[in-house]
This record gives sequence, structure tokens and C-alpha cells, in this order.
Amino acid sequence: KIDRIISSPFLRAIQSVEPLSEKINLKIEIDERLSERTLSTTDLPDWFEKLKATFNDMELKFEGGESSQEAMNRIVSVVDEVFKSETENTIIVTHGNLMSLLLKNYNNNFDFECWKNLSNPDVFQLTSTKNDVNMERIWQEETINI
Repeated sequence: KIDRIISSPFLRAIQSVEPLSEKINLKIEIDERLSERTLSTTDLPDWFEKLKATFNDMELKFEGGESSQEAMNRIVSVVDEVFKSETENTIIVTHGNLMSLLLKNYNNNFDFECWKNLSNPDVFQLTSTKNDVNMERIWQEETINI
């Protein structure tokens, strides 16, 4: 049973979970902290290399953007609140880069290559037991070796 759905305010995130929301008759809660990370507000022709660099230097920040650490803190705060809540099963809908930073928070081996290997969409199940978080990729049969 799904108790709660929380989504990024971005239309593509909302649209990806709307069919489920309607099927189980559960309202989608919008949380700005799940918005896609802004790498920079200026055009970066080499954005791919810049993004890769932010996986190695969590504090690296480009003009108008947020660092990996800032983005990670943002999504981890949402997940921590969910883990501390009374709900048993919550769906959190966000974007690939932000999700990869969440996964990196729980497993530091989740790196740029792992991000590149995510599918779109992709689904991970996070389970909190005592002070440990287990993560399992449940969208595809293949697994990411991390």
C-alpha cells in the first residue's frame, strides 16, 4: 500500500506519476526541494564534463548553480523527513542528477558512471532500518555494480 506521493514541481516529474496517483486515488504532494539541480545559469557547452567534475568535487559550483553537496542536502532532507514520518510507503519523484546524489549519500561508490547508466525513468527502493539505509534498483533486471 502506498501512503504518500511527493514530487518535484517540474511537469515531467508530475506527469510520470500521475497515472499511478489517479489509479490509487492519492494526491501528489509537491516539494520544491525535489526540483532538478541547476548546474549553472550560464550556457556551458562542456556541461557534461562540468557535471562529471561535480561528482568528484562535491563543493564545486558554477555561476548561478548549486554544488553537488547543496543539492544532496536538499533531497536528503526530504528523504529523512519521510523516514521519520508515520508513513510506511512513500513514492518520491525527482530527477536523475538529484536522485544520483541521494544514492551517493547512502553509497559513496555511486559515481558519475553510475549516473550515466541510469535509465529514464528509473526506480530505486530505499529502506530504512535502524541507522542503515538499504537501496535496491527495482526498475530493471540489470543492476549497477556499486
